[in-house]
Amino acid sequence: MSLSFETIQPEDFKQVDQLVSAAFEPVEESDGSEVSLIHQLRSTYDYQQSLEVVAKPAIETVVGHGLLSPITVRGDRHNTTIVALAPLAVDPEWQGKGVGSQLLSELETRARLAGFPAISVVGDMNYYGSRGYVMAEDFAIHNSLPVPMGSHLIKPLTAGSLAHVGGMIEYPDVFYRN
Repeated sequence: MSLSFETIQPEDFKQVDQLVSAAFEPVEESDGSEVSLIHQLRSTYDYQQSLEVVAKPAIETVVGHGLLSPITVRGDRHNTTIVALAPLAVDPEWQGKGVGSQLLSELETRARLAGFPAISVVGDMNYYGSRGYVMAEDFAIHNSLPVPMGSHLIKPLTAGSLAHVGGMIEYPDVFYRN
């Protein structure tokens, strides 16, 4: 299976909406606001199109989507900008084939090249833990959103990038409206 990983284009938006809805429909923890969140994040001042990626097996077919958004870790002495992954979605017919892992790897590379020190995600420790994500609390980084215990994860993108970073994560306002 050969996939291309591309920066999203406006002609991909409709397929992404359908894919994200289908991917999150069976997820018990989902409140169904993922598509709305994506639309709102695209309208924020710090949205970076290069950090929104689609996976395609063919030119006009989208089977995976991921979006990284800059967030701030506010510490006692300094603030650090990292990125949050929200959401990561794979078409249900393509799940279990490595699309999510490859998409996550592409997003991590793009974030690292853009100079971000880490990626934060609220997700399943079994899935993300096997890909190098650890409990954010291990770095004294706490979430300002009400998230289930054990699901706030983080991955440093370079060695030592989270040394002395601890604090509270602040998300763009759109995260608090969903």
